Amino acid sequence: MPTRTSEDRVNALLHPKLEETFDPQSIIALVPIQSDQKVADIGSGPGRLSIPIAKYLFMGTCYAIDVEEEMLKHVREQAEKARLGNIETLVSKENKIPMDDEFLDGVVFADVLNEASRPKTLIKEGARLLKKYGWMAIIDWLPPKENGKPKVGPAASKRVSQEDMRAATEELGLRTLTSRQLTHHRYIIVARK
Repeated sequence: MPTRTSEDRVNALLHPKLEETFDPQSIIALVPIQSDQKVADIGSGPGRLSIPIAKYLFMGTCYAIDVEEEMLKHVREQAEKARLGNIETLVSKENKIPMDDEFLDGVVFADVLNEASRPKTLIKEGARLLKKYGWMAIIDWLPPKENGKPKVGPAASKRVSQEDMRAATEELGLRTLTSRQLTHHRYIIVARK
């Protein structure tokens, strides 16, 4: 079976069909983000959300964090094209991010928990990075309404349930601000430390 190149993966993650189910502005409108904050896009991939967040954080910093250097290279290229000087990229391990405790004002997990081998461990790592009163946003895929293969996104067996992710954040002591369907295919959970 042939493997996909990094460029193929970037193109797949930025495919227009996925854009129809993912509007960064609707996410930014639902989180308690402020223009001077430090916010991490954990599992940033090629920067589909990092770039809009950095544009909003005109007095702050967006940290694009991913396990693949090739994805972060694409983030840097896009940041340069957009003339954004407030994006920092950081390679991490899957469940260990090389940042100090209580360093960030906000953490975003967008379409990454379904790829994680231990999503609850990754959420715990995100909570460790949050300052007191910091916020966390989880955006992921809803289970398909019909039995069978979903029309877009990951396989049904890879999807993490909204209820489980909300319970995981609450077990860490985070208070849910909102938990709802974001689009026909995705949900969002926003919680505060």
